[in-house]
Amino acid sequence: MKFYNILLGPILLAGPGLTWMAPIPRAITTISLPAPPPPLSDSPPSSTASAPAPSPSGSGSTGPKCGKGYTYCGYMLTSNGHNFAPTDISKAYCSGLSELCANGKPKTDVQQAVFVCMNEQPSNVELLCACSGKCRNDAESNFIAHCDKPCING
Repeated sequence: MKFYNILLGPILLAGPGLTWMAPIPRAITTISLPAPPPPLSDSPPSSTASAPAPSPSGSGSTGPKCGKGYTYCGYMLTSNGHNFAPTDISKAYCSGLSELCANGKPKTDVQQAVFVCMNEQPSNVELLCACSGKCRNDAESNFIAHCDKPCING
C-alpha cells in the first residue's frame, strides 16, 4: 500500500499544482516575406506605336528585326520597324503550309497569319497559324499575336 501511495502521491500533487498556475505567455512571431519581384517588362510588340518592338542586341541595321520567341501578325512584320519584305513573309507562309500555296503564292491573306520569330540576328520567322479570321495583337491579349477564329490547317 505504501508503494501505491508513493506512485499516486506526485500525481495528486502535480494535478492541483497545474490548475493553480497561470497560463504561460507565448511570444507572437511575425514572419516577413520578401516583396514579390516586379512584373517583367519584356512584352511583345504591338501593332500600335505605344508599345515599342524589342530590338535585337547590337542592331543598327535596316534589315529584318524581331524578338526571338515573340509572335507577330503578318502585317506587323512588314511595318512597325520590323522591316521584313512581303516576299519573305510569303515564303515563310508557304514553307509552313504548302497546301495553302499555289505556285508560291498564298491562298489566304498573309497579313492575317501568326508568325513566330526564330532568331534575332539574322531575323527569320516561321508560320505558326494561318488565320481564318483576323490576326490580333493588342493590350486585351497581352500583345500576344493570335487569331480571332480557328487556324486553317490545309
